Amino acid sequence: MAKIRKLEGVIPVLVTPMRENGDIDEEGIERLVEFLVGKGVGGLWVLGTGSEDMNLTYNKRLQVARRVTATNGGRVPIALGAGFFALEDTLSFMRDTEDLEFDAYHVMPYHPVYSVDLLQWHYRHVADNAPKPIWMYTSANWCRPIAPDDVLALKGYPNICGIKFSSSNATHNMKVLAAGDENFQVTTAVVTQFYACLRMGSMAHTSSIGSALPEPMLEIYRLFREEKHEEALAAQRRFSNFLDATMKGAGKDNFLKGAEEKFILSLRGICERHMSAYYREVNEAEMENIKKKIKEYGMSLDGLPSGVAG
Repeated sequence: MAKIRKLEGVIPVLVTPMRENGDIDEEGIERLVEFLVGKGVGGLWVLGTGSEDMNLTYNKRLQVARRVTATNGGRVPIALGAGFFALEDTLSFMRDTEDLEFDAYHVMPYHPVYSVDLLQWHYRHVADNAPKPIWMYTSANWCRPIAPDDVLALKGYPNICGIKFSSSNATHNMKVLAAGDENFQVTTAVVTQFYACLRMGSMAHTSSIGSALPEPMLEIYRLFREEKHEEALAAQRRFSNFLDATMKGAGKDNFLKGAEEKFILSLRGICERHMSAYYREVNEAEMENIKKKIKEYGMSLDGLPSGVAG
């Protein structure tokens, strides 16, 4: 398998800017990609669950993939989502996007009840047919979890380049992170344990809040790299407290935190706050609370790249 660029540091799960009528907001995508690349993120996780991928049509996902990759222009690594409930759609999507400029696909099988043996077959089959390397992608919230031993069973299979291991189980995180090497990357998730995962050896961490507020995560990562561990832990606790105070409204109803994240992005002049289909947006009380907590926690909303309109 050809080597691909490594994901390192803060990897935002790119939220999907949308218009009120449900159309994809391509200008919002451009502003968001420019904003994040300008902030110095280590890559982009595109069309993941935090992107509302499971609620976007096939054609809308193609539209997002084309606009994101064109705007990025190869500047930072991209893992592009190709996880569909129908396996046929996954393989078709790969054929329709293989000529775009990105590094690898990520695939979550949206089947929470089939066996581990079938899940492993699924990944081997996709890897055999994918035109680019693939990331496995597991989360107990959306699919059958992949246990550490199952990760090890798939490590080394041709064209599988790594796994995004989204788990709050520290023991499982440790075991999977230990499997990472030059040919098999491991990224972690769950933003409230970002610093803990760094201490366990994680080289990259994904989060959808990283789309709206990359700065606190970048600060935690910087302090960790400078071995200022007490300051990094304090920054993590402060950011976790902010999230706990702001993500309980629409985030509870939707499970996804995209409504809150898009509202923050609307305050930054990057995109509108609209969600796809059945996900609700933040209400007036929630908007006021978010603005209050941003001020209370000293979150800066400055930093749009020059030339990017609000």
